[in-house]
Amino acid sequence: MLYFILNPASHSAEKTTVWSQVQTRLHQQAIPYRVFATRYSGHAGRLAEEISGRDPQAVIICIGGDGSLHEILNGLLNLSTVTFGVIPNGSGNDFARGMKIPADPDRALDAILSRQRIVPMDLGLLKTGGRSHRFGVSAGIGFDAAVCQESVSSSIKDTLNLAGIGELSYTAIALRQILLYQPGPMEIDLDGDRHFRFRDVFFTCIMNQKYEGGGLMMTPDARPDDGVLDLMVVGDGLTKPQLVSALPLARTGRHVRYPHIHFLKCRKLTITADKKRPVHLDGESGGMENILSAEILPEKLRVITG
Repeated sequence: MLYFILNPASHSAEKTTVWSQVQTRLHQQAIPYRVFATRYSGHAGRLAEEISGRDPQAVIICIGGDGSLHEILNGLLNLSTVTFGVIPNGSGNDFARGMKIPADPDRALDAILSRQRIVPMDLGLLKTGGRSHRFGVSAGIGFDAAVCQESVSSSIKDTLNLAGIGELSYTAIALRQILLYQPGPMEIDLDGDRHFRFRDVFFTCIMNQKYEGGGLMMTPDARPDDGVLDLMVVGDGLTKPQLVSALPLARTGRHVRYPHIHFLKCRKLTITADKKRPVHLDGESGGMENILSAEILPEKLRVITG
């Protein structure tokens, strides 16, 4: 049985058409399925918990973007036995990009129906402020989280989405945040035996995938199945003009040449900032915190790819 989770309240006309296309094919091919429509924030996670708890072998498909994915990943039970599929329908789609899931709805559905390629994917766990949350794409603290938090509520993103260029919302908001954000020192402990102190850090991103921010290849060497997290620490002398020039280069991974951008790998980490700063998980707001820890979960998730 296929279980689809979608959020009709947030769907544009284009997104509604995607579900109509999927539904038509399912009916034409007489494929049994159930569809669940979310009604409130966090409902996708509750639905994922109920479905995966009731059916440990369930094939659960998200039709949506990274925000919906984040909710579902945090609700799933029986991680090692359920199978997860995605029909990308957001403005960023970094999860689908990193997992090589087709952007075209028909091709994504083909992959789900055939299930010829299912890969085990790591999940990260972020602990901060007495709470724990899984993440599939990335987490972070600092400037990139400030961009994510503003993009969630900004009218800029909605306007550009309507124009069909929603991916540019991250760029527009990032330029605004560069003017406002003030970097500061951060201490990072990795795997209990490596300690780093950086000054004037704009942000630290904790990556499970290569991409965040709507296609920025933050950590080109990252793999979602290697059992480690990839960190990118941006600061330690980097100026705002240098940050402005480095961010566009992240589209192709060429930002790695900057000496003030540092790359690290670990299984566990703790970050201590000078004061409470914005935190994000998979592009969703994680509030304001000054201490956070993250690790790779022992169980991997079965993900359908293209």
